This record gives sequence, C-alpha cells and structure tokens, in this order.
Amino acid sequence: MNEKQYNFIYSKLITGKDDVVGMLAYSIYKQHKIEFIEDFKVKKGKAPEDSDLEYFIMSSIAPSQLAKYRESACAILSENVAAAVQDELSRIDIDFQKSIDSVVKRHADSVETAVEKHSSSNWKTIWLNMASSFLFSVILVIVFILGYTTESNLRNKTKAVLETIHESQTEQGDSIPTR
Repeated sequence: MNEKQYNFIYSKLITGKDDVVGMLAYSIYKQHKIEFIEDFKVKKGKAPEDSDLEYFIMSSIAPSQLAKYRESACAILSENVAAAVQDELSRIDIDFQKSIDSVVKRHADSVETAVEKHSSSNWKTIWLNMASSFLFSVILVIVFILGYTTESNLRNKTKAVLETIHESQTEQGDSIPTR
C-alpha cells in the first residue's frame, strides 16, 4: 500500500489545520483500522497485507462512511463539550453559592451587631423621647396658662376701659342740655 492512499483518507476527513472534527474523525478512522487489523489477525492468524488493507480503505473512503466518521466525531465532541460546560457550570454554581453564603453571613453578622449596638441605644432613645414629650407637655401647659391669664387679664382691662368710656359718656350725656 502506498503513502498516497493514507494521505488521501487524511485529506478526505480533515479540511484544514483547525478542523478539530476532522482530526477526531481521522482518529476514529485509525481506531477502526486498528480494530480491522486485530480482527484480521485473530481470524486469519496473520497480519493483513497491503492488498487486504486495500479493501478496508476502499470501504472507509465511501462517502457514507466518511460522513459516519465525522458524525461520530461531532457526537464525541458534543458530549465532551457538554460535560465540560456542565463541570464549569457546577464550579460556577459552587463558587456563586459560596459568595452568596459569604455575603449573607456578613450581612447577618452586621445586622446582629447593629441590633446588639442599638438595643441599649434603643432604650436610651425611648427614654429621651419620653423626657422630651414630658418637657414639651409642661411647656405647652405653661404657655396655655400664660395665654389664658393674659387673655383673661386683657378681657378685664378691656371691660374696664369700656366701662370707663361708657361712664364718661353717660356723665357727658347728663351735662348736655336737651333741646
């Protein structure tokens, strides 16, 4: 068997230097070829000659067989990519869960600390609010009393002034001659 036949299959399966599917398909072809050779040895008791391999190569370069090699390569790549993606997603999920747990723990710790700080502070705030409410009530009562007494006092003074005016008018009325 000449070198050109081997290269011919290589060029049928691999379309370029970055053709990963083709390279994997060529590896599948090579595995198939090794299985053929080992099976031949078992059945015939000897290694195949080039003429025996020629029939294998002819069946391997059939368009349907080349398509099967590429389909098998695509399936293997898909499974491996899916497994790699699943592994990466699992790793990302674990990392994400760890970061979420860390954030939740930090937040819970800070809330707990804030509650502890503010529990004594809360009583202080409650007492200050009660004291300020009481003080405001006392001031309000004082202002009301002052206002009431001032108003009452003002009413009395106004009443006295009006009575004085009324008396003076009455006295003047008596002194004015009637016609």
